This record gives sequence, C-alpha cells and structure tokens, in this order.
Amino acid sequence: MSVFLKFRLVILACLSLTLSACITWPGHRHTVDEENFYLHITAPSRVIKEEIRFNAEETELLFLPENAQIELVVADNIGKHQLTIKQHQGSIVYHYRLNGRKTTFGAKEKEWFASQVPLIIEKSKYQDGPSQA
Repeated sequence: MSVFLKFRLVILACLSLTLSACITWPGHRHTVDEENFYLHITAPSRVIKEEIRFNAEETELLFLPENAQIELVVADNIGKHQLTIKQHQGSIVYHYRLNGRKTTFGAKEKEWFASQVPLIIEKSKYQDGPSQA
C-alpha cells in the first residue's frame, strides 16, 4: 500500500472519529417523532431517566430528576402545543407555547397536559407500571 493511500486512510479515520465525537453527547436520549406527536426525553443516564414519575391516574408529572428534560410537541385541532419540562431548584418548571406564543401554564394547559401523559407513557415504552414514564 502506498504512503499516500495510508495517509488518506488515516485522515479519513480521524475525520470519522471527530465527527462521531461531535455527534455523540454524553447522557441518555429517547425520541419519538410521529406525524403530530414529538417527544424527546433527555437525562444523564437511562437509570436516571427511569426515575421520572407520573401519578397513578396518569394525569400529572410527580418527579423529574435533576438534569432531565421532557420536550413535547403536539399538533391537534387547537394548534401546535410545545412544552418543555425541566427541574429547577427542586421544582418542576413548565415552559409552554401554543402556536408559537409563550403562554402561562394554567388550568387549561394543565388539563391538556393531563390528556397527553398516557401517550407519553405509552410512546416512551415504559413497562414497569402506570406510575412510571
């Protein structure tokens, strides 16, 4: 094999490793991307992701570990709902937009979210029981 060919192979291998390092971030990610439903869950690890808890009625989020995040985008007859859920200083924080407009996460928005929790649990494929997601 010529020196030039070996050099090209080494360069290609280095580029491949560099791109792989740029694309592979530490932590665990779970994404569901369907026609009108997008769910993206991130956490430092799969074990931490599995600590996310919903109530037994599957209507509200009870616990979101630190450094975990849930992003939900749903299009329905009302419009495009965008919800990002994070934990901040021990509290769960909801950032909600309807049709691109930032909106307070009030009673109507909580009711909408309650209707989405069973879908979140189902589509994220948690099999350990109804209180987990």
